[in-house]
Amino acid sequence: MKHYIIVKFKDKEDTARLLPEIRRLFFRALSIEGVSEVKVHPSCSDRPNRYSLMIEMTMTPQGLLAYDVSDMHLEWKKTYGDRIESKAIFDCEE
Repeated sequence: MKHYIIVKFKDKEDTARLLPEIRRLFFRALSIEGVSEVKVHPSCSDRPNRYSLMIEMTMTPQGLLAYDVSDMHLEWKKTYGDRIESKAIFDCEE
């Protein structure tokens, strides 16, 4: 399955500033059983109605369960949660 996390930061400068550390954090998800691929896509548009970043993950349904309770996921929420204006989570079959 594909798991997408699409976020819009409150401060649009956060995308470029935080991208390297967000990539490092999400690549740690590859150590979670059932997670097989992670891609982090910054937006190529600076329009005000666009989201900042899309994280694309390939995983099994069991991998999603493991990801949801992982230390890496909890760190994502704790470290970046207050910087996010809005987000969307979307899952679909590959």
